[in-house]
Amino acid sequence: MHRKDIKLINHLKKLGIDTDDLGRCKIDVGVLKKLKPMPSGNGYKAVVVRDKNLMGFRVRVNTGGLRTFHYRFRPKGKTTDNNLHEKQHISIGAWYDVSNPKEKDLIGITPGFARKLAEEMKVKIQRREDPWSIVKERKKSRSLLSVYEDWIIKRLPSANYKPKSVRDYKNRYELYIKCNGKGSAHKKLYRQNPAAFAIMKLPIKDLTKDDYIALHNAITKHKPYPANRVVEDLRLVEKYAIEIGLLSKRVVEFKKKELNLETGRLDREDPYTVYEMKRYRINALKLISEDRKTYLVPSLSLLATGLLGGRSKSMIFSIEWDQINLAKGTIKFINTKNNKPITLDFDYRFKAILRIMKAHRETINHRDKRHIYVFPTSSKKFKTKHINDPRKTHTGIIDRAKLKYKCIHFLRHTWATNFYNATGDVMYVQEAGGWRDINSVKKYITVSDRIRKDKLAQVRNYTNKNSHVA
Repeated sequence: MHRKDIKLINHLKKLGIDTDDLGRCKIDVGVLKKLKPMPSGNGYKAVVVRDKNLMGFRVRVNTGGLRTFHYRFRPKGKTTDNNLHEKQHISIGAWYDVSNPKEKDLIGITPGFARKLAEEMKVKIQRREDPWSIVKERKKSRSLLSVYEDWIIKRLPSANYKPKSVRDYKNRYELYIKCNGKGSAHKKLYRQNPAAFAIMKLPIKDLTKDDYIALHNAITKHKPYPANRVVEDLRLVEKYAIEIGLLSKRVVEFKKKELNLETGRLDREDPYTVYEMKRYRINALKLISEDRKTYLVPSLSLLATGLLGGRSKSMIFSIEWDQINLAKGTIKFINTKNNKPITLDFDYRFKAILRIMKAHRETINHRDKRHIYVFPTSSKKFKTKHINDPRKTHTGIIDRAKLKYKCIHFLRHTWATNFYNATGDVMYVQEAGGWRDINSVKKYITVSDRIRKDKLAQVRNYTNKNSHVA
């Protein structure tokens, strides 16, 4: 064995890298993370590690720590150019540790993808074709991150999504595509799954379903539901890539059984009863009377209990004073889920609350844009000028009322259930609640035993009346 090989093997062993007798190993993420240049005198020298499974495939770490993949080969066939008989190198690309803050924004390739390119080069050489064409072609292609960013900037604003949906798309892009999450849980996620998140920097045309499955599995370890949403977002990005000519077909085609099972909150718990909602309203009003400064959020909670036809919380949060006609006792919603404007009447309870709030508004500087909203906020944690999350006050009301905790979204669930149990007409509930389709309404309704028995009795009566023999 050559003395250089012995030195290399000893160096790799010190780094915790297992090799065969020739100093070769399987080049993967674990090896790349450990790989460092070799000490030499007062400095360091570059190290080249060969792959034991694919001849010619290797990784080089220079004195600065940069790790690059190479493919070394000897061209076949006779030629007048004597240089082509010598062994030649093709630089495939660099690998960067996405768990390292200094390298996470750099665009590199994974060892698996580098190996795939090296295998393609091997085939090209065997066919006496140009192996450099693979690298040239790759340089022209765009990364998933680049295409995704393009979609966010160019396509998302024109897609007619609601502001909340746009915010959700952008948040998932920051957390799971750019990997910019600042929390410890997200940092741990990136650190433990570097290969899965490294696909963002690879050419979108070279990605396979296995790459997306690995990403989905990694995010699932963190949170199952966002993992499904990210896959759905990637389908939209792929559709965009096809439109601009970067892809010929979709890759992100997940079957239902390949996604995480989603049992919605509405499936797991029953809504509040009529008696429980009465206790909720009473305690919300008590909180308002005790401290007028806190009236905004409890009032918001009151609205969600049914005074405004079970509107979604996002619609209630963003109510503007221009939508309200105190004289007529009406409120007009423009941006509904079914995209149909709806005008609702409100009763004396809501009117009394609004008068208090209106009087308070008159004492405030109108030039402040947040005061166009009925429920403004000065909190810097919200990107909007209105309330977005009254969770704390909602929890306080529940504690005072001695009720089981259910998130504020259950107030809409409660309204839909009570409305249906009072009318027995699901179409009427859909219209009053502003749902887009009947299936959405059904998710919100829990049919009472009384209604169920009444419907069965109606069926029996109809059957008995029409069961005579002709």
